[in-house]
Amino acid sequence: MELVLTNLLLIALGGCLGSFASILIYRLPLKNSEINILKPRSFCPLCKNQLTIVQLIPFVGYLYSRGTCQTCDAKISSSYLIHEVLIAAFILFIFNKMEFINLSAWVIVLIVISLYIQSIIDMQTLNLFQPLSIIIVIAGLLLNISNGFFTIPLDALLGLIFGYGILFCINQVYKMMRSIDGIGSGDFLLLGGIGSVFGASAIGPILLIGSSITLCLYVVYKNKDKDLPLGFGLGLAGIIYCLMFIYI
Repeated sequence: MELVLTNLLLIALGGCLGSFASILIYRLPLKNSEINILKPRSFCPLCKNQLTIVQLIPFVGYLYSRGTCQTCDAKISSSYLIHEVLIAAFILFIFNKMEFINLSAWVIVLIVISLYIQSIIDMQTLNLFQPLSIIIVIAGLLLNISNGFFTIPLDALLGLIFGYGILFCINQVYKMMRSIDGIGSGDFLLLGGIGSVFGASAIGPILLIGSSITLCLYVVYKNKDKDLPLGFGLGLAGIIYCLMFIYI
């Protein structure tokens, strides 16, 4: 019974964090100065009416409203529910492998959620929110320098340097050949952040997995001329690598 209650609390926590992630995914790329992560309260993107308290409850809100705005009947994207479910699954997995009071576990939660938010933002806008990548860099260095959780401190520092440098060099070669950037500078910092978390030795596998995920989007896209979000693949690859490391 205790295990069931614990998992229910973790699911509720994951739902709340997933709901907050949805807010960040929607609001961070906005250039509107009147909308930030603190205000206004969540609203319908179409009619701008604020959501009710019930609609704000993770999982329940979307199901209660049947995926539509109660004011204008506009369809609400199912991505909000998907974010809550996926983040809840991450939280369940992490805290079933690590103790709830373990500070390292919470740093890992921060890293995973940041990677997830970056992935979705890049897929939707082809831009990455640089401050989130900086948070990943700092969290990775602190985690490894303080207790060497994923790797030794030197490997974490080299991971930051090589992660940033590899994509930077690839882009420079591409720019010399085509006179345009082939990779966004945000991807440099994101891979550098991932390298600071998992170390230089993980850069190769993560870059391979991330590139493969991104190339899969090329198959899905109907418009083959559309730019591919490398950050989306890198972020998901980082999450996969992280969860596999914890599991093993």
